[in-house]
Amino acid sequence: MTKVLFIDFERCIGCKACMIGCEECSGHDHLSRMFVDELMPGETVAKSPTPCMHCYTPACAESCPVQAIQLTADGTVLSASHEKCIGCKNCTYACPFGIPRVDDDRKLMYKCDLCYDRTSKGRPPMCVSVCPTDTIQFVEEETIKKMAKKPVQYVWNFGDTQIETRTVIGIPDTKTHKYGYYDVQGDRQ
Repeated sequence: MTKVLFIDFERCIGCKACMIGCEECSGHDHLSRMFVDELMPGETVAKSPTPCMHCYTPACAESCPVQAIQLTADGTVLSASHEKCIGCKNCTYACPFGIPRVDDDRKLMYKCDLCYDRTSKGRPPMCVSVCPTDTIQFVEEETIKKMAKKPVQYVWNFGDTQIETRTVIGIPDTKTHKYGYYDVQGDRQ
């Protein structure tokens, strides 16, 4: 079974341990591939980790003119190859989630690659290993999509385009009780 990132926004305390752990991950050159964003600046202090969404059909890879972004056999979308990337930023413009970043000095795109050196050997990504609140989890894809105790989102609509991702987001319950949880079918737990 394939494992995916599951992110539960309601658990994030904004500590940025995920970013620091990512910076220390082997081969990342002290550049974090995980970002922590404010959800509604000015309205709340809520934060959220923002990794690559690992799309099944990655627009970043499709837009790369030199094919520097590869998709592994298990569906992980890797950062751009140092040898091929020309820093054109096509990937940044193409990504509907705005995830890839380009280091202009190095002319190199970087983004979360699920710590592929770790996950390909069965170990969790560094962000999961260091998250003190279990906001970021590395779980079986089918388990989280079918057995979640709250609604999850992994299909996103951008106009007429629908994108399915391997990163799964736990959706906060905003319809009734603030701390209530629903299963995937919407039954109160």
